[in-house]
Amino acid sequence: MKRGTIAIIVGIIVGGLFVALGESMSGYLFPLEKPIPTDPALLSEYIENDIPFGSKLVVVMNWIVAAFVAAIVSTFISGRTSPKPMLASVGVLNILTLMNVLIIYHPKWMWITSLFTFVPVGYIAYFLIRKKKTDESA
Repeated sequence: MKRGTIAIIVGIIVGGLFVALGESMSGYLFPLEKPIPTDPALLSEYIENDIPFGSKLVVVMNWIVAAFVAAIVSTFISGRTSPKPMLASVGVLNILTLMNVLIIYHPKWMWITSLFTFVPVGYIAYFLIRKKKTDESA
């Protein structure tokens, strides 16, 4: 396997682990007072009204951390010269998050956040650890 492919796969795995960790942390930090309804028709109202805002904010912050870590890992493994592995790993995480948002009801602000945070956060991580080009002719 090429180094870039390994970087993408490891970035997705590490980012996915961070997403799973953050989802479980949200449940521990903000335990639910009412059980989750089994009727899908009641689920959207339950998520909107009965899940605390802090719990939703922890999930969104976790998406940002997961994107950052996935970008750092994939950029580092790929040799820190190209943003392509970072874009691939962060893009896959973004698609998986969008699938989650489509399957389970989420408030609109969480939709917007999931759409517009992964790639910018990935680029921030990439620019922090990339190899800088030096001008030796000066």
